[in-house]
Amino acid sequence: MHEKMQEMESEIEKMKVALSMNIKRYRRSRRLSQQSLADMCGLHRTYISDLENAKCNPTLSVLMVIAKSLNISLKELLSDRTGI
Repeated sequence: MHEKMQEMESEIEKMKVALSMNIKRYRRSRRLSQQSLADMCGLHRTYISDLENAKCNPTLSVLMVIAKSLNISLKELLSDRTGI
């Protein structure tokens, strides 16, 4: 059981890294500052920073708001293009 938990934790970390890279990439491609994105989402700038640095686990509703603000699908936001 312990091994399965470690595998799951590893997968979660990979997803957090992919999410963080996607948020940053899409935000920058739209020439938005962290503050601008935060304002669009109704979030604090430091929370956007924490997301971009894979320091937190956002809720599904937060992910949906971010995706909508970036004009992308939730699937695009969560896609793993990191190759990790």
